[in-house]
Amino acid sequence: MAAPMKPQILCGPENFPVLTKQCAVEINTTRTELIVQTFQDRIFIIVTQFSKIGTLVSVTNDRLTDTSGAALSMASTNVLMGADEPITHVIARNLVTEVPLTKPILLSVALKDSSPKTVKTLAKILPSLL
Repeated sequence: MAAPMKPQILCGPENFPVLTKQCAVEINTTRTELIVQTFQDRIFIIVTQFSKIGTLVSVTNDRLTDTSGAALSMASTNVLMGADEPITHVIARNLVTEVPLTKPILLSVALKDSSPKTVKTLAKILPSLL
């Protein structure tokens, strides 16, 4: 069970172009740190249980149309650095399910516990840092 701490907002002068928010939660006795940096052109999200950057994944919003012509939105993932395994793409897509994909996301993932329950808990916390 996650024991959320109050998010800490770190930012410089109001004209500084990067807004940083971070928090730490304990999930199944494992300390997990979440850091979100919002840049003008993208969002950088770090989710780590190792206190370091992990696999880097680019997440973008692809607009598709189905056979009836209806517009669909789907997260597209591309591993930039680290283990390019199917589970990495699954974790990345699930982590950003609650995040509005208005800008491309650079996601860093370093998890000891990548169980579905942990990933869902983290996905629910991330929007509060945006």
